[in-house]
Amino acid sequence: MTTIKSPNVSWIDIKNPSPKELKYLAVNYNVHPLILEGLEKPTVRSQAEDYNGYVYLVLHFPIFNPVKKISEPVEIDFIITPDTLISVRYQDTEPLDEFLKKCKMATGHTRKTALGKNAIYLFYYLIKEMYGFSMRQLDHMDEKISGIEEGIFSGRQKEMLLALSLARSDTLNFLRALRPQNSVLESLLARSDSFEGKAKPFLMDLLGEHNRVLNQAESLRETVEGLQTTNSSLLDHKTNEVMKVLTIMAFVTFPLTLLANIFSMNTVAMPITGQPYDFWIIIGIMLAAVAVFFAFFKSKKWL
Repeated sequence: MTTIKSPNVSWIDIKNPSPKELKYLAVNYNVHPLILEGLEKPTVRSQAEDYNGYVYLVLHFPIFNPVKKISEPVEIDFIITPDTLISVRYQDTEPLDEFLKKCKMATGHTRKTALGKNAIYLFYYLIKEMYGFSMRQLDHMDEKISGIEEGIFSGRQKEMLLALSLARSDTLNFLRALRPQNSVLESLLARSDSFEGKAKPFLMDLLGEHNRVLNQAESLRETVEGLQTTNSSLLDHKTNEVMKVLTIMAFVTFPLTLLANIFSMNTVAMPITGQPYDFWIIIGIMLAAVAVFFAFFKSKKWL
């Protein structure tokens, strides 16, 4: 448990809460038993609830997993009282850890602004930092998608299949984490009267930041889906071209095989065979048949 205090507000950050830490919250902050039960392990549902003078929030943020190579929802629970912000998480969260370090600095600008008023302002600056991190992740995703697009149009459609699948899963997981936040932030905005009078514009700004990140993620998802369609079309076109060539070769070799079988028949009165230059005459007939077939394919615009 990490605690940061200023004259105006305190921030308590807990990672993987132990029974002792949960008991501390119950005794010192009168946290409801239902909330304590919810804090014992991660949940899948975002929510916003009022409990005896404080607000309980559950939010999920998309964080890139370098092992799985996709973004995954990471849960952070918040308890907001007038003068204390309590954050509970279940794993390392890079943007939160970075913001925590900035707030620990005795003379840092972030500490002065984030810890200068009450808990709702600290919450605002923290979530703003989380959205800034999300935008940087989206910039990296955009770079990857641009590389995929270049690979598709340079003839490496097969190689891009896995990359496209990962990019689509990445954007979908990103959106799955972000979308529920809209209702939670709107619910928090509806409770803005219970906070300090000037908090409403800050909460509205958070909604705007959320929509900006969400719209960028939606745009990348549409781009990935468009590239998947294009990649599939190009692969289908390549397959059709190969099938066309194989079909034409089959039709061309058919008359040659037929003629070869005919002239290999062991009959008494076989025309051409036995005459001078019979081999070259038969070869000429075969070449003429091939030329006729090619001319026919050309007239049909199959070549």
